[in-house]
Amino acid sequence: MNVAIRRATPSDIDVCARINHEAFKDISDRHFFPHTDFMTVELAAEITRFWIENPSYFGIVAESSGAVVGCGFMDERNPIRGIGPVSVASAFQGRGAGREIMKALLERGKDAEGIRLVQESFNMAALSLYASLGFEVKEPFVLMEGKFRSQPQYGFEVRPLTAEDVGECQALCEKVCGCDRTSEIEYALNHFSPFVACQQGRIVAYTCAVSALGHSVAHTEADMQALLLGAAAYSSEDVLAFHLPLRYASLFRWCLKEGLRAVKPMAVMAVGEYQPPEGCWFPSFVY
Repeated sequence: MNVAIRRATPSDIDVCARINHEAFKDISDRHFFPHTDFMTVELAAEITRFWIENPSYFGIVAESSGAVVGCGFMDERNPIRGIGPVSVASAFQGRGAGREIMKALLERGKDAEGIRLVQESFNMAALSLYASLGFEVKEPFVLMEGKFRSQPQYGFEVRPLTAEDVGECQALCEKVCGCDRTSEIEYALNHFSPFVACQQGRIVAYTCAVSALGHSVAHTEADMQALLLGAAAYSSEDVLAFHLPLRYASLFRWCLKEGLRAVKPMAVMAVGEYQPPEGCWFPSFVY
């Protein structure tokens, strides 16, 4: 199939939203997973609008015979780029459109320090595509969901993140993950509900959002536990969700004991620079 790649425009929002919703729902339905990242077309439209209209994101569409059949996006806020989502309309899957979208995104990010993405591990077609383009699995994790049984821990202060905390949070991210995510932390101040956990006046953990949208970083698993319980106490949501790397086995068991459940397996894949975390870290929807 011949496809043409071009930059996404606001006029593409509706068709891209529909493609994102249907593509993710289709793969989840086929594998009997009740959870999908785009539960409704309306939610998909809201998120897709943000990606297309935000100058910090690079969005493209694939066209065949003048019709949009796929789309892909790259987060360009940080020195390390994050790809996602990449979606192809069901009728056109397996015919090369996804590969052409990925090749265009990789060309766009060729001068970046590295490029990463989050992949649903049960999607074998996507896993094979990304691997063939040079990506390697770096971090298996699971989407956790539920409500904590315990109350916030004594000895930690958990409070909303402020502008004055950004520098210290970034220093923590640099130490644990070896990368700069300052722009994401700053963005979270205005669009999410970010929190920090402090001990003896020092920030030991932060989260941009206790959700799949934002990343979280902590010195230790114990610090992350304190952050999660403290942030949960602030939340009015009945159910919280976040990405938990399986390397943190004791933290995984603690979450299960707290009443949370693992919803689906996922993984961070990367090309280029990658430093394994030297503390505790939860990925966002791109890395």
